[in-house]
Amino acid sequence: MIIFIDRKEEMKVLEDVARSKKAELVLLYGRRRIGKSRLLVEFLAKRKQKDGLYFLSDMSETILDIFSDIAGKAESSFIHFRDWNDFFEFVVKSRHKIFVIDEFQYLYYINRAWPTILQRWWEEIRKTGKKIILCGSTISAIFRIASGYSSPLYGRKTREINIKPLDFSCMKKFLPGYSIEELIKTYAVTGGVPRYIEEIDPNVPLQLNLKTKVFEKTSFLYNEPMNLLFEEFRDPASYISILLSIASGATRFSEISQKSAIQPAVLSKYLIALERTEIIERKVPVTEKRLKSKNGRYYLSDNFYSFWLKFVFPNKTFIEQGLLDNILKNISRSFNLHVSFVFEDICRQLAISISPFPTERIGRQWGRIPDASKGRNAYEIDIIALNEKTKDILFAECKWQEKVNPNKILSDLKEKAQYVDWNKEKRKEHYAIFAKSFSTRKVPEGVILVGLKDMKSMLSNNVNER
Repeated sequence: MIIFIDRKEEMKVLEDVARSKKAELVLLYGRRRIGKSRLLVEFLAKRKQKDGLYFLSDMSETILDIFSDIAGKAESSFIHFRDWNDFFEFVVKSRHKIFVIDEFQYLYYINRAWPTILQRWWEEIRKTGKKIILCGSTISAIFRIASGYSSPLYGRKTREINIKPLDFSCMKKFLPGYSIEELIKTYAVTGGVPRYIEEIDPNVPLQLNLKTKVFEKTSFLYNEPMNLLFEEFRDPASYISILLSIASGATRFSEISQKSAIQPAVLSKYLIALERTEIIERKVPVTEKRLKSKNGRYYLSDNFYSFWLKFVFPNKTFIEQGLLDNILKNISRSFNLHVSFVFEDICRQLAISISPFPTERIGRQWGRIPDASKGRNAYEIDIIALNEKTKDILFAECKWQEKVNPNKILSDLKEKAQYVDWNKEKRKEHYAIFAKSFSTRKVPEGVILVGLKDMKSMLSNNVNER
């Protein structure tokens, strides 16, 4: 049986919807494989199906007949929906209070008037206090149907729930037999996407899982990102070019334009679409409040897309020729570098719990060095957490290495901290270092060291809490 993990916050919101005394039109969305349908099924199961009905949409011409059968079984009577007006009349008159319509974007594909029909019926439905939960996976379509300012449902939604990938802290429940290092490497491939994690066999090493579950031509994951891009975008070629540019290290707008050969005038449109689908994200230095900062950089926010673009897509020709074993040998060093970037993200997730003060913002920091006399004109800090009210700031570095000298890292970190222009005269500084292991733990008082053994302990406590 596939286990259901976490989602406590999302479940609480759905239960609040169920308890609400007013009508609710809820938009629940997120990328494919993230666990939306499972969440909704678990939500209705907790209510023991007493007052909820679940409809799964598709693009078949007989979808109304399928919905009729579901409604008929629930009401123990013959029901036939001739059109969508019949369906919404059933919603108004039914004894059921909650109606979940999963993959509702397909109804829009087969009938562009569907959102408008719901819009017309909504005033009647509101009088009954019924709840309608619309769930969708194709983000670009959902924006047109329900989130865009001109969409029929824009002003009628009562709640919007964006289902995000699971945190690294959930990995231990999926793969209880894996070591902390194996969990980090697996997260670097799958991210927090439940469906991808479920593909990993906990009884065999990750290397073998990669061979059989990702690089194997017939495996589910082999063409997964390409399939998703074709579903989201009519012409994915330009998007793939942009993603490959970012995967190869181009993070600034000008660099992406140059590497992808896409003119700046149209690049912005593509980047916005990729941000909306949460395949990439634009980051600014954490101390800057301006989202439109000129210091913005673009990163792949989906670990599996990142892994696939770096290791699977460029090697497809060789994979098709049966040279898989050679590829797996050759990527080991590059894979370690890939893991090091994901390790930073994991450390940012964990930094919130080890921070000596309540964190308001956390992220990466970079900038120019005013005095470049020491041979470098820019600096980067892996993690900064801060609190505007208390003026506390945490500086942290992450090293995906064994036997790291923490005092050497601390000295360099303190030097870079001087260049961070944030409440310089008033702030209280704190320091942390993350690594696989340390050559010594003798550091100045107050400096926090987090190695893999510490992470394992933190992960075990988290699993027990859940």
